[in-house]
Amino acid sequence: MFLRSCSNSNYKIIWFDIETTGFNIFQNSIIEIAAIDNQEKKFQSLISYDKPLPKKIIEITKITDEMLCDQPNIVTVLKNFVDFIKSDQHPNKITYMIGHNINCFDIPFVKAQCAKYGIKFPKIYTIDTMRMSQYILVDQYSHSLAALCNLFGVCNSNAHRALSDVYTTRVIYDNLCLLFKQKFKKCDLNFLNYHTSF
Repeated sequence: MFLRSCSNSNYKIIWFDIETTGFNIFQNSIIEIAAIDNQEKKFQSLISYDKPLPKKIIEITKITDEMLCDQPNIVTVLKNFVDFIKSDQHPNKITYMIGHNINCFDIPFVKAQCAKYGIKFPKIYTIDTMRMSQYILVDQYSHSLAALCNLFGVCNSNAHRALSDVYTTRVIYDNLCLLFKQKFKKCDLNFLNYHTSF
């Protein structure tokens, strides 16, 4: 399912996800970025890393040192990702980036890495599907992506790889939007951003 609102010409919408070597936005590194926009344009790249990956990260993501050795470096990938965000961006068009836990993790991580390498991150607005879930699913114990996949019957066969999580998040987003529309009779992006992006 792909909501009609997602094709609104007034907005550019980008679902995205990152994989990293840890949770510290200043000390750890991004090793994968993936995104898809509401025109079905796709961005996906692994990123070279000059140290052995932590065993836990290999276990979770199935990304190995060998997979990263010939990949582009972080500066190249960040610049390409920023270009992807800015592509087809008109002065009056607002860009929304949607992801799971992006307000606390993905966006701060990407912005910190951009700042580290002197790359200007474009102005965007965010919709966090974890915040959406916390807002609308009041009886849900866990709001993790895996828990929501279980709730909505969504198969994420390659979980913790960025592109698979992006496609999964888009389906979760659509399901959450239906719940918002049932309860509030609306689920436009401005409404979602205002109520869930803190």
